Amino acid sequence: MKCPDWMAAQLEEAGGIIKFSEFMNLALNDPINGSYASGKLKIGVKGDFVTSPSLGKEFSELLGVQIVQWILDLEKQLPSQNIISLVEIGPGEGDLAFNLIKFIQENHPRFIKKIELILVEINESMKEKQKIKLASITDLTIKWDSLENLAINPLTGIFLAHEVLDTLPVDVLICDKKNIFLQGVELIKHNNHNFIRYTKLPLPQNIKDKLSYLYNSLNISIPPNNIPDLWKTELHTSINPWFKKLSSCIKVGSLLVIDYALEASQYYKTTRSEGTLLSYKNQTAFTNILEDVGYRDITAHLCLETLISEAISNKFVFVGETKQGLSLLSLGLSSKIDLLKTNKSCDLAKTLRSRENLLRLVDPIALGDFRWILFKKNIDFLSTKFLEEPKQ
Repeated sequence: MKCPDWMAAQLEEAGGIIKFSEFMNLALNDPINGSYASGKLKIGVKGDFVTSPSLGKEFSELLGVQIVQWILDLEKQLPSQNIISLVEIGPGEGDLAFNLIKFIQENHPRFIKKIELILVEINESMKEKQKIKLASITDLTIKWDSLENLAINPLTGIFLAHEVLDTLPVDVLICDKKNIFLQGVELIKHNNHNFIRYTKLPLPQNIKDKLSYLYNSLNISIPPNNIPDLWKTELHTSINPWFKKLSSCIKVGSLLVIDYALEASQYYKTTRSEGTLLSYKNQTAFTNILEDVGYRDITAHLCLETLISEAISNKFVFVGETKQGLSLLSLGLSSKIDLLKTNKSCDLAKTLRSRENLLRLVDPIALGDFRWILFKKNIDFLSTKFLEEPKQ
């Protein structure tokens, strides 16, 4: 596979071979050439991939119903708390934050003086898009910060991580003749041209220790029995450091993770021999991750049990989880669909698009299979409307 000059330079500096997790981090977050950092990726129906917030304001409004309850929970339990922080990590192009604040302004205006909005974004090009999106909001404090800075003075508030963890760099394991290797990416030069290919690296001790921990503590066997040759999967070695860093930022509050996640029995099963890694461009998914380096999104599903375990080991308390379709129905999505049926607007095309987008949010083969996973820290009670049985 052809390798762009900038990636070839990174590989040469590293001795010609890097771990896949290092490659993934460069491909997404290299300050000049990474697909996120450079601003080449576009989010939305006319972009490279869609997210729930990019389909319209309705997703944020439904999530806002739950967030308002959490603000009330914090108010009741911490009556002397002057400011409650609403923190979004990896805010994309700012759609979720913008529509959440608009929902609170229109439906619970008194909270505008009670909250501050903090956006955690590591890529400058994405930060610029967010600033443009949020420029019209002037009646509350909005600021951009890093987890490192937030850890200096931990916050009380509500933390959101929507489609963030699936883009953290993953290590890839590959099993060859009953031996486990770490997948690497190797630079090859041929006729003055640069190419990259996968290669096998020895399994480092920290990965061996991780596999032993998963087996002994969570009864997760990687690899499972009777796998085909060259079976491979992902190991989310970036998750624990992420939770550790985030835990140091939260004094009191909640954390909602919304992302693709599978139970370990489905993630690490014999028939899932190619793992879950995909790249996205122009609304199309690709399995060849080494192609178009720096021009595609790269994601991997999360393992639900290991995610929860990593959070608990970093002082979070697991509250509950469910699929997005059920969450949104519990928060009132059916009512929004019913309102469209009685819409008197003459713009039929717009009404049909809105209905289609709402249905995509709950469709199991679209966005409805996302998991909403809730954690709390140092707070006794947290409302869980999104976990309730949807009303018929």
